[in-house]
Amino acid sequence: MIVLIAVVILNVGLFNQYDANNGPKQPVAVNGVLDLSNWDIPSEGIAKLDGKWAFYDGRLLEPWSKWDASQKADYVPVPSSWNSYSSEKDFASGQGYATYRLTVRTQPNMGALAIRVPNIFSAYKLWINGRLLAEAGHVATDKSHSKAEQYPRIITFNADSGTADLIIQVSNYEHRKGGIWSGFTMGTSQQIVRQEIIAVAEQMLIIGSLFIIGTYHLGLYAFRRRERFTLPFGLLCLLVALRMGVTGETMLFQRFPNLPWEFGMRIEYIAFALTGVAGYAYIFRMFPMDGSRRFFKLAYLIGIVLSIATLALPTIIFTRWLVIYQLFIISVCAYCFYVVVKARLRKREGSTLVLTGLSIFIATVINDILFYGEQLVSVQLVPIGVTFFILMQSLILSNRFTFALQKVELVSKELRELNMHLEKRVVERTDELQRSYASLEQSTGELEKQEKSRRHLLSNISHDLRTPMTLVQGYLEAMRDGVVDDKEQQRRYIQMMLGKLSRLNGLIDDLFELSKLEAGQVRFHYETVGLRDWLESLYLSFETDVAKDGGVLECYYNGELLAFDSIEPEGSVSVISIDVPAVRIDMARMEQVISNLVYNALRYLPDGGPEQRIRIDAYEAGEVAFIEVKDTGSGIDPEDLPHVFDRFYKKDKSRNSSEAGSGLGLAIVKEIVLQHDGVIEARSVKNEGALFIIQLPIAK
Repeated sequence: MIVLIAVVILNVGLFNQYDANNGPKQPVAVNGVLDLSNWDIPSEGIAKLDGKWAFYDGRLLEPWSKWDASQKADYVPVPSSWNSYSSEKDFASGQGYATYRLTVRTQPNMGALAIRVPNIFSAYKLWINGRLLAEAGHVATDKSHSKAEQYPRIITFNADSGTADLIIQVSNYEHRKGGIWSGFTMGTSQQIVRQEIIAVAEQMLIIGSLFIIGTYHLGLYAFRRRERFTLPFGLLCLLVALRMGVTGETMLFQRFPNLPWEFGMRIEYIAFALTGVAGYAYIFRMFPMDGSRRFFKLAYLIGIVLSIATLALPTIIFTRWLVIYQLFIISVCAYCFYVVVKARLRKREGSTLVLTGLSIFIATVINDILFYGEQLVSVQLVPIGVTFFILMQSLILSNRFTFALQKVELVSKELRELNMHLEKRVVERTDELQRSYASLEQSTGELEKQEKSRRHLLSNISHDLRTPMTLVQGYLEAMRDGVVDDKEQQRRYIQMMLGKLSRLNGLIDDLFELSKLEAGQVRFHYETVGLRDWLESLYLSFETDVAKDGGVLECYYNGELLAFDSIEPEGSVSVISIDVPAVRIDMARMEQVISNLVYNALRYLPDGGPEQRIRIDAYEAGEVAFIEVKDTGSGIDPEDLPHVFDRFYKKDKSRNSSEAGSGLGLAIVKEIVLQHDGVIEARSVKNEGALFIIQLPIAK
């Protein structure tokens, strides 16, 4: 229904557009006479030579023929093919020959006038006032002598007499329709030439546009196969352009006048058939989910068959089959319309624009079918429909390219932002890599250190176990072999062996204790102790032993030397108040820590002199309590200082080494301090003594 309404609107509008004048209604020919004596051609415009012309069927009359009563004429409408005349004239097949005559009366002294002669199928001769002014093909009374030819032309004649007598001989043996079925127009030379130039320019503009757009889409498909609909659309444009080149103003024949008439007819019908194939291929590629591949194969097969038949058969035969071509095109258009409507209902991209363009295009196709069937007086509109359809396609491409451009702009913006922050990100990643590399180096160093410590540990354990066992074995072999037979000497050997075994037992106990500390299997009995009270307890525990070895033990609390004259030997740690700085410790374990540090210091005090001093300082700073043990001994070598808390690290000058030491004492000290959430470190200046600092959290 929508398509039919569009056909009517286009016919009314465009028919009026192509009307030769906009003034009063123009006269029409009656009984072979057209009276234009009251029509001012220069001012009122071009006149159409439509109406009833005299028609002499089966006769080829000339201006000098006898036009007496024996030459009885019929009066037929022009423009119209003689196929539509009454059956008595025997022109239903379209073949035959006849003569047309029209007398035009004009105002006298009009000077030169021009007439546009349309395509007349399929050969003709034209005389005006007895002069032969136009001829196309060869007019004959039989097919063997006839020759077809067509293209419109403009002729001029002198109209000073006020009468123009047109005599036209027409013959047709090559086309399904014969006669004059396109109208003549008459006007001044300037008017007719201007009209022809406009018509040619319009057709050239459309043909050129179709050719350029078709070539563009073919190139687009060649470079971007993903957009598959561009190939059939490009072919559709080229096919329509090719068909327009041999119809209407017949631009192809104008450019190449020696082309055979049959060549143009075959191009017209082949292009017409293949237009249906290319049109549905375009719709199917646009909406593959809504179209039918079977219908595409069927349309393709029919189009190829019609094209082959057009090439193989004579023009008179395939032109009579025009209804088959038209039914094929109508079927394709109907199915295309169904596919696009379905796509629109499913809200496919571009379906609205395609539906709009396709509706107009189908309307123009129906108009042209009616035009060629002489069922509707109008003009050919398919070029206009194709132009509108192409406009819709251009909007679709513009929409797609705009969307693609937006995506490109978005990606470009993201890339610009990425480039802006790339340097910063590179610096950040480089810093991360450097930190990771430093961490890896540190981990590698720690692993190497642990591996070195492990080898050192195994070596020391082997040495500390092998040495006393070798001595014990030697003593026992000496007693077995009778080397030692004196009872007193045997007793001394046994005593030495017991001493060695006691050392081995102590080493094993230290190893066992260290392993339990590291594994967190030692239970601690914590109690809150005032820092000053604990310092007094440490003095009572170690003062005697230090004095026995010739040293002096001094205790300082917050930088003040404590006097212990009034402290009872059996004094104990007092109950503390809430304001007194205190630490939460296991008294026995922490006394073990201080004992190890004090006795290690005694081993390295100088013999005699006032410098034999061991000093214990206790003070608090913020939330941390500091306990420092300092001596005036020989100190620790700088290369040994980082390793004093390692297991079995023993050198002659190390604090972790002594004649009776196992090399595990300071390692045990470190583990005990760590179990109290504390930290211990060692400092030393060569020949100025050593300093051990313990940090413990203040009890909350």
